[in-house]
Amino acid sequence: MDIINENLQWEMDNHYRKLNEKLERLQAQHKASTPRPKEQQPTPFPRTINLTDIHFTDEERKLLDLGLQYSMENPAKATWENLFIETERAIRLLDDKLQNPFRIMATKNLKQLHNTKHQNATHKRQCHVMKQINHKIVNNKAMIAKADKGKTTVIIYTQDYNDKVHTFLSVKNFHTDPKDPTNHDQRTIQKTLQHCDKIIDKK
Repeated sequence: MDIINENLQWEMDNHYRKLNEKLERLQAQHKASTPRPKEQQPTPFPRTINLTDIHFTDEERKLLDLGLQYSMENPAKATWENLFIETERAIRLLDDKLQNPFRIMATKNLKQLHNTKHQNATHKRQCHVMKQINHKIVNNKAMIAKADKGKTTVIIYTQDYNDKVHTFLSVKNFHTDPKDPTNHDQRTIQKTLQHCDKIIDKK
């Protein structure tokens, strides 16, 4: 029994030793990366550019500044499953007599974390603020777009956006093709592939 406990203890110590070594390597890499002088640092892009007369509250601007890729969804089911698995894995490395008490304690703490009111309240508040933003944008005939550079969120009137697109197409001399070239291009590709039978089998 003592040998089993020693083996479990060794596995647990080895597991956390590897984690500590990884953490130390990351910290060393972070310290080694010297920041550039301020005069050489590029000017950061603004998070949100409002090209309309729509007024947004501070709370609405903060949510917009999080970017278009920000997700307000609750933590994914897989995240909780991984947390449960890692917790159970750590508990199984303990002595048999200690496993059940720690399992009960971990279950209680995980339930509290999953049902935390702060997390649910934040999620609900963000959904409410997003509805307010959408309401303002729709009523003012505006839209949210992404800037060409950076991850800046741009708020612009829909008509202004359409005008900019048409102006760009006109200046760059784009023209409309009267016939869809897809069928012709597909036939050309098929003929080319037939002549490449040494590389690609005809079948």
